[in-house]
Amino acid sequence: MRTPDKDELDRLLKGVDIPACPAILTRVQKEIASPNASLAGIGKLIEGDVAMAASVLKVANSPAFGLSRKASTIQQALPVLGMRTIGGLVAGIALRNAVGGGPRLDRFWDSTTRIAQLCARLAKDFRVPQDSAYSFGLFHDCGIAVLMGRFPDYRETLQLANTTDAQSFTEVEDARHATNHAVLGYLLCRNWGLPEEICNATLLHHDVSIFAADADASAAKVRTLVALATLAGYFVGSFMRMNEDSAWRRGREAMMAHMGIGENELFDLREMAFEILEGM
Repeated sequence: MRTPDKDELDRLLKGVDIPACPAILTRVQKEIASPNASLAGIGKLIEGDVAMAASVLKVANSPAFGLSRKASTIQQALPVLGMRTIGGLVAGIALRNAVGGGPRLDRFWDSTTRIAQLCARLAKDFRVPQDSAYSFGLFHDCGIAVLMGRFPDYRETLQLANTTDAQSFTEVEDARHATNHAVLGYLLCRNWGLPEEICNATLLHHDVSIFAADADASAAKVRTLVALATLAGYFVGSFMRMNEDSAWRRGREAMMAHMGIGENELFDLREMAFEILEGM
């Protein structure tokens, strides 16, 4: 699995700022990684940021995580969701706060949040860790938010990339801006200390060749994360009455084969997804 070398990264990053990892996320990640990590300790860190705590609770109580009883405090939510899922929630909220974007990005964040929550729910059906599915759903397109803030004409790029099949999404971006959201997202994920499979899946989520029969066998987790998020993105796009995007059109057959689903299963999953999305 090839990752960009330093010279290539320098070229792709020219004129683009990657947000620094927020202090609250660094502290939570350090606590989770500690051999003496405790739910109480993580809870205290999150509770120290009132806005963060409120946002974490809102997501934790969403239909995607299916808590049997609504949590009213972080300490109630932690035992049910677990450390790593809570860590993913903190990372996602920190991402939105760090990148921002105002009204220009409202639709992007709405779509991304729905995709992440749907990934968390679909993870149960495909035996994917819920925390990984949720985090990847949130972060796989984070480079788009960075590029939206950098290039005034990036909306035109999005429209073109989502409607053409002659080039991949990232090839369209490279041609217009000499960089692309997959590599920027990869760098952000890496700089923010996210797990390796999420970083790599972010880098490769528009590369259909990872599903080829002779592809790197060690990248099975990456392929599954990419397939899951692309499927969730297809459902969210259909639900929000957006056009079917090029990622799904280009990868549909390979991703369905990888996930072991046919047209009937796809229809059933779509019905279930719409029920979940209606409850968000």
